[in-house]
Amino acid sequence: MKAKVLIGLGLAALLWGGCVVQSIQPFFAEKDFISLPFLPGTWEQRDGEKQIGVWVFTAEGQRYKLTHTDEDGRKATFEVSAGKIGTNVFLDFSLNDIDPPDSLNDFATVSLIAAHSFARLTKMSDGLVLAAMDYEWIEKHLAENPRAIAHVLQGKRPILIASTEELQKFVGKYANDEKVFKNQITLTPKKTAK
Repeated sequence: MKAKVLIGLGLAALLWGGCVVQSIQPFFAEKDFISLPFLPGTWEQRDGEKQIGVWVFTAEGQRYKLTHTDEDGRKATFEVSAGKIGTNVFLDFSLNDIDPPDSLNDFATVSLIAAHSFARLTKMSDGLVLAAMDYEWIEKHLAENPRAIAHVLQGKRPILIASTEELQKFVGKYANDEKVFKNQITLTPKKTAK
């Protein structure tokens, strides 16, 4: 059985090293998808001189496939869609598979639930910057404004359950706020050996 996104783990642990805001609904409907000709290719995530992740994006129709390899060689594949909210480009990530597939036991596998994570994408001259919504900000914001967007709590963890349209409206409201989208990673084109 192929693994789907595990609420509370998945993208957060692999990519940002912490909690990422997740939604049950996709961030974009098919009508919202945009093409990003610069996205396909191999990108690396570095911490100083150390490579801590390799991101390989391939185009698959209107979507992209991301194969992410972490610094320990563990791989995960994601379905990625791209869309715009205002002038900002966002990516929606949904886990497809993990490698090795036996990384989770059978009971853990059947306990998984499909979810979507998202990040604002900025193309720079020397690479890409992905910025995720700050998890602590959303926790505090929803505690103070429980009707700001439809969500449920898993323990203390908010999981967004709003419609795609409501998600876009909510995220669009804060898309340019660097205090909200402060969790950033930078990807640079992977240089090939000569």
